[in-house]
Amino acid sequence: MLLAYQQTAHAQYFGQNKMRYKKLDFKVYETPHFNLYYYLKNDSMMNWLAKESEVWYELHQQVFQDTFFRKNPIIFYNNHPEFQQTTAISGEIGVGTGGVTEAFKQRVVMPIMQINQQTRHVLGHEMVHAFQYRVLIEGGDSTRLENIANLPLWMVEGMAEYFSIGKKDAFTSMWMRDAYARNDLPSLRQMTEQMNRYFPYRYGQAFWSYVGSTYGDTVIMPLFIETAKYGYEQGIRRVFGYDAQTMSTLWKNSMENTYRNSGKDTSSRPIGQALLTTKNAGRMNVSPAISPNGKYVAFMSELDLFGIDLFLADANTGAVIRKLGSRLTNKDIDEFSFLESAGTFSPDSRKFAFSIFSEGKNKLMIVDVETGKTLSVEAMGDISEFTNITWAPDGDRVAFSGLTNGHSDIYIYNLASKDLSQLTNDKYSDFQPSFSRDGKYIVFSTDRVALKSDSRSVDIPMNIAFIDIATKEIHNLDIFPGANNLNPHYSADGKQIYFLSNSDGYRNMYRFSFEDQQVARMTDFFTGISGITEYSPAMSISANDDIVYSYFKNNSYSVYRAKSTEFEAQPVDAALVDFEPAMLPPSQSRGVNVVNTNLRNFNAYSRINDSQINNIAYKPKFKLDYLANSGVGMSVGSRYGAGIASGVQGMFSDILGYNQIFAALNINGEIYDFGGQVAYINQRSRWNWGGSLSHIPYRFGFYQFDTRDIGAGQPELVLDQYLVRSFQTQADMFVAYPFNRHHRFEMGGAASYNSYRVDRYYQSYYYGYGGREKVTTEEASQLLGARLDPFNLFQANAGFVGDNAVFGIAAPLQGYRYRVSAEQYFGTFQFTAFNVDVRKYHRMKPVTLAARLYSYMRVGSGADQLYNIYIGYPYLIRGFEDNSFGPNSKISFNDLSGSKMVVGNLELRLPFTGPEKLAVIPSGMLFTDLNFFIDGGLAWRNGNTIKWNKTDEDKITQTINGEDYVTYDPNVRMPVFSAGVSLRVNLFGAMILEPYYAIQLNNPSRTKFGTFGLNFAPGW
Repeated sequence: MLLAYQQTAHAQYFGQNKMRYKKLDFKVYETPHFNLYYYLKNDSMMNWLAKESEVWYELHQQVFQDTFFRKNPIIFYNNHPEFQQTTAISGEIGVGTGGVTEAFKQRVVMPIMQINQQTRHVLGHEMVHAFQYRVLIEGGDSTRLENIANLPLWMVEGMAEYFSIGKKDAFTSMWMRDAYARNDLPSLRQMTEQMNRYFPYRYGQAFWSYVGSTYGDTVIMPLFIETAKYGYEQGIRRVFGYDAQTMSTLWKNSMENTYRNSGKDTSSRPIGQALLTTKNAGRMNVSPAISPNGKYVAFMSELDLFGIDLFLADANTGAVIRKLGSRLTNKDIDEFSFLESAGTFSPDSRKFAFSIFSEGKNKLMIVDVETGKTLSVEAMGDISEFTNITWAPDGDRVAFSGLTNGHSDIYIYNLASKDLSQLTNDKYSDFQPSFSRDGKYIVFSTDRVALKSDSRSVDIPMNIAFIDIATKEIHNLDIFPGANNLNPHYSADGKQIYFLSNSDGYRNMYRFSFEDQQVARMTDFFTGISGITEYSPAMSISANDDIVYSYFKNNSYSVYRAKSTEFEAQPVDAALVDFEPAMLPPSQSRGVNVVNTNLRNFNAYSRINDSQINNIAYKPKFKLDYLANSGVGMSVGSRYGAGIASGVQGMFSDILGYNQIFAALNINGEIYDFGGQVAYINQRSRWNWGGSLSHIPYRFGFYQFDTRDIGAGQPELVLDQYLVRSFQTQADMFVAYPFNRHHRFEMGGAASYNSYRVDRYYQSYYYGYGGREKVTTEEASQLLGARLDPFNLFQANAGFVGDNAVFGIAAPLQGYRYRVSAEQYFGTFQFTAFNVDVRKYHRMKPVTLAARLYSYMRVGSGADQLYNIYIGYPYLIRGFEDNSFGPNSKISFNDLSGSKMVVGNLELRLPFTGPEKLAVIPSGMLFTDLNFFIDGGLAWRNGNTIKWNKTDEDKITQTINGEDYVTYDPNVRMPVFSAGVSLRVNLFGAMILEPYYAIQLNNPSRTKFGTFGLNFAPGW
């Protein structure tokens, strides 16, 4: 993953927590071109990673023709759960993120993966991004980091895939065949504009493979540079001499010719009954597991649209029965291990066990199948990451593949005694275990044959092996050498093993028979049996030989069920493999084939000596992470004099992101309007703490007529405009402790000095001349009716925050948010403030009922002495704009402000236009929510009388300039209510606009029925 800019928001009002469950003590290895940051206690594994890094550097350097003049940092985490807690990269990191490379420090941040091949691939992939950044930033005067905006994601990520995998890729070839079969091979424009439809990694890899094979890999860098400077359309024209559409057509023709002549039937039908498809489930129905009695199927799916959840379905009808687990409703589940893991049923089919992310590690969760009730949640000792659970026939044990110290091994856990035993213990990756029917053996996938071989290729393929649990003796099956043989399962009688393989260049099911040592191909699909990745489990077998499998076609994953006898077994030679169908088009390479030649000879490249790998001291190395400016604007010649508007903000951090410094400077007007802030945050441990220093100016003003002499020698009518500047100079600090991803405790304190400056711009009403003068705060206070004396204010605060809300198109659609806090103020003013904000979002497809109760109250002797709280803002109560009050209005601006307030909102939200299955009207460009709302609230001060409704008894007579006016008593307050409709528009993620029409419900007015307004904020 390429990460160009990163932003961090701390001390948020809401927001979910990025957890850090333990301190990690990093060490540093130095190699000729890298600094490797690690805490793994396995020197041999780190030695291997150091040497792998240098080989990838040598291979990529040949294409990029670039050299690292500074050592590039690579930060290794021991496993994916701990990688998700990284402080080097801001923001959430999901299960599907294999690694990240960011711009300013060119840090490669990645976990050690479950399989050696995955670790090798991710390292090579992310290192391409490091080269890309260096070429853009340090390659010369023609490009800068901003040029990355000209590079479409398919070009950036596709290059990283092509350079690290090459053109031999059965998985990406499956995707391209599927696009061909549904007549949906995209143009480059479609890939650029519809990234959600055309996955940039797969399609980008296929495009670069075509370019490299057709024109030679030496053309890749010129095209990359020209695209960075001018965009891909001009880049293609400048490099090849023809336009992007022509290039799209040539690429499309190449794929069509290849797949048309493949000899495969594109309409090959899946075998068995369609259980779970886009019609009754989601688009991604993966990791299927069938119960031993053949009654149930458990599967992962995005059926509810807001993430991957675990579902239970009837294995005969495909009807979805219930969720077996959801991170929205189960506090133990932070996330599912859905990418390359599957769960398992107990032998009696009454329980289901699966791996979840919880409290910074994988845990084993067991649920009751009939009720969905959680029966147990167990951590597996020091094993922070484990996948692919298999239940033993005796019902007392489960086995799984666990990652510790950089190696993936098979473990057995006794559910009764809680004992954990290690079955394999070596450098090889042992993956996807499955018990035999008698419980004496476990069959699994492993790379031990590949790593023992003398293969030169970058690939580390997986072979099938089985282990005798009693003796721990391992037997490798000599099947399809060099192919990926995955997801093995014993048949019901234990005499065969079913597995998936890419031995024919496709993704098909095979069967190995122990009796005659023969292999048979069970399927012959044009696309294939697959999960989200090549290593995802995609098949399961019941005790009655009912087989469920995940079938990829039409850009979706469907689950099918069939009896083993329904498959037509075709005997094949277990010694033969054919990877020609796995080659991305075109099959012939006409140009200089640097990338694929290097990948075929990856292990032939010499490794650096151990003497070139040295431990060095860890140094924080503070550097810039982010820098932005708001432009520069100037004004001259106005009645307010010259002015300037500009700002700059930046973020600095150490190499691991433990310490962060934020700085911002801004000016908007004269020198008095200069403000700035510097903040420090420490996130070394689970406790987050920090502080800031700031000087922030605020401006507001008012107009007034006066009669006085301003230079004419006699009094005259004068229009005065008063510009009031409020200056807040503040120091503050905070501490936050997250209990889990959704709940945290916060506390802090602040000290501030607040002062004012008042300038009066005066102008002759009749003659136009005027000037400017400074006014004392005492005079301005009398005119404004508000206190403008300097004051000191000290504050201490504490609060609890909760947030598990799932954001939809323009507002949360499911979950909850709450904040309960208290603040104690002392100094010039003394009072206590309480804040309660509770929000609930109840999803009832296709709408969401959202409710909010929000209150902020100051109590104490100084509660009314500060600025008022105003509830008429459209993000609180809509419909009370400055033009919305008629002559008979019971409400004025005074009624909407005070030192205490309470607001309630009820909203019916309908995703209107946007993603298919979520919005009423599918759209790839316009994303909107249609909302029907009722808002209400009350604001008041100490001593006010609160009534449900004002009557004539609440009217008073005021005499102004000798005339009597009848008005409502300002000391009587009543709640206000409005109702209306709004349309929130998500402008490509940059901002959200909400035009609305609101009617004041309890405030009669003869001037108008309702009010139009515009809100600039996401839905609450």
